[in-house]
Amino acid sequence: MVSSRLARALSHTRSPSVSSSFTRPTRRRGRALTTMASPSLTVVESFTRVSRDIVRDRAASSASASTSSSTLTGCEYEIIRARRADGKGPRVFVVPGNPGCAAFYATFAKTLCDELDAVRVDVVGYLGHTEAERRGRSEWFSLDEQKTHVCEYIDRCCDDEGPEPVVVVGHSIGAHLALHAMSELGFDRVSGVVGLMPFLHVNTQSTLQSSLSFVTRLSVVVHALGRFLDALRFVAPGVRLALLKNTVTKSMDSAAADITSAWLRWQSLINMVFMGRTEFAQLTTPVSECALVRRGADNGRFVAVYAHDDHWAPFHQRDALAALDVGVFTVDDLSVKHDFVVNDAAAELVAKQTAKLAHRF
Repeated sequence: MVSSRLARALSHTRSPSVSSSFTRPTRRRGRALTTMASPSLTVVESFTRVSRDIVRDRAASSASASTSSSTLTGCEYEIIRARRADGKGPRVFVVPGNPGCAAFYATFAKTLCDELDAVRVDVVGYLGHTEAERRGRSEWFSLDEQKTHVCEYIDRCCDDEGPEPVVVVGHSIGAHLALHAMSELGFDRVSGVVGLMPFLHVNTQSTLQSSLSFVTRLSVVVHALGRFLDALRFVAPGVRLALLKNTVTKSMDSAAADITSAWLRWQSLINMVFMGRTEFAQLTTPVSECALVRRGADNGRFVAVYAHDDHWAPFHQRDALAALDVGVFTVDDLSVKHDFVVNDAAAELVAKQTAKLAHRF
């Protein structure tokens, strides 16, 4: 499914050329959108592909538990790509926050590509967190598995492409994954990381976050809610749409609301919650002691952007980063929230700030 956010930006469509160097597509459910316009125009494309690498890794790690690789199917993920044919800037990889659906970042990617005059900006969707429905599939993926997925994608793209510098932009938990990728691949492969409202450590001062951590462990309740939403899609789609408009998508732009309506179902909800559960379990090291953060800070390769009233990226963690000499910046506009990508104006504003910081690398 191609979102209306993408359709508005483009005028012609054609099939994508998919490089087999980092993925082997066995079924293509998405399509690429592009335009045959002047070289200065930013082109936005959408891909749905199949990753075999994470399946291979899961099969290998589960061998001791007698898990057959035949039970692990290919896992689809989505890429949103903005590129400029004559771009002279860096290549950029954007790692989303959970729920990790790449389609939300189309406006952000396009604006960032324009501001940087970038060769390419790839938003790397998480495994299982797709806008298109994954029929008959029920794999759930942990934070570690998403780290492997993102790191492999960046690694292989770095091998296949030109010599331009590479910057990784991570939003929310994506900042943690971006720092992991830089640590794994090295500074000769990744020039720097920009963290947007970074979720780097569980906020022990937040009652809401404590409640959310508890909810992620209520598997029965989450499964029931997901099944209920799926049932409404078929039995009472109008009721489901009205329910979403009055709750989840109330403050979103229409394009983001459309993506949410397509994305929000049993499979994606469970994926989001399961990944969240592993996030809460792993992010227990304070930012001042985190090895990934300290390595980026010590080498001047990490900068971070914060928004007001954000329990995922609170100011006391911002101040801890500043004490490590990490460059930290705060968005003055109070309308910019943690989920800035669901509003085009906020997405464009944050993209422009991100571009200024990415130039540092």
